Amino acid sequence: MRKLFAILSVLVSGHVFACMPGENFDIYFPPNSAVIPVDEILRLANWVADQKIAYANHKTKETTLVSGHAEEREQNPTQLAQARLIAGKAVLDKFGFLRGSVKTSSRVYSKNDVENGRRVEISFEPDCPNKCCTGQ
Repeated sequence: MRKLFAILSVLVSGHVFACMPGENFDIYFPPNSAVIPVDEILRLANWVADQKIAYANHKTKETTLVSGHAEEREQNPTQLAQARLIAGKAVLDKFGFLRGSVKTSSRVYSKNDVENGRRVEISFEPDCPNKCCTGQ
């Protein structure tokens, strides 16, 4: 009975720790600002370079999600979230990274929703082959 339980546990845990093929990155902003700090641009440039290397010969369907966020306590948070989205998308465009279909959104976080809602979230979602599948 213990062996059966152990085998079932291993099989079930495989689904819990399933691979996620997406590559994610957050650009952080100072309060009440839609200007991307220089250190964040450098971090993003390094991430983009890594993705370009990893997917240099990628010829499958890709999706890039770009989402601007602000916190409700910031000045004009709805407009600020949209301005951050535009800034993040513009720098990705300058780096030549808006690959595949691009989907955008913006959101205002309520107090205590997240630790830092002053950001742009980037999710690059490559189809197979990626780090989770062989494409065979």
